Amino acid sequence: MARIPLLVYEGGVFRAARLEDLREAVYMLVSTIPVGKVATYKCIANLLGVSPRLVALALRENKQPVVVPCHRVVMSSLRVGGYSMGGSRVKERLLSIEGVAVRAGRVSESDVLDECRDGRLGRGENLEA
Repeated sequence: MARIPLLVYEGGVFRAARLEDLREAVYMLVSTIPVGKVATYKCIANLLGVSPRLVALALRENKQPVVVPCHRVVMSSLRVGGYSMGGSRVKERLLSIEGVAVRAGRVSESDVLDECRDGRLGRGENLEA
């Protein structure tokens, strides 16, 4: 199924979202992930109708990494992945401080937001499912 492009309503018309619009949307979603939980890049991408790589790109450019808690976003495999502000060890430490169990570079399924678990929004399912 083809994805519907992210649209922005501006000046009385819809236009395709630009990277800065996507970045803002990603940051807003990531900011809603509660302490002690994680979401996947794919889950966020599915909510926005974009590629998980675009979500990763937006988060890599995050200039406020604690305010916008990009460390709470992990890979679909539940591997922690990279972190632009010091690497995966720093990301693992931040998650551990927040109560997320990290073992061998992976988070526990129980620490993933319910909306991103069990194929609902981050494991290959469409929003319509």
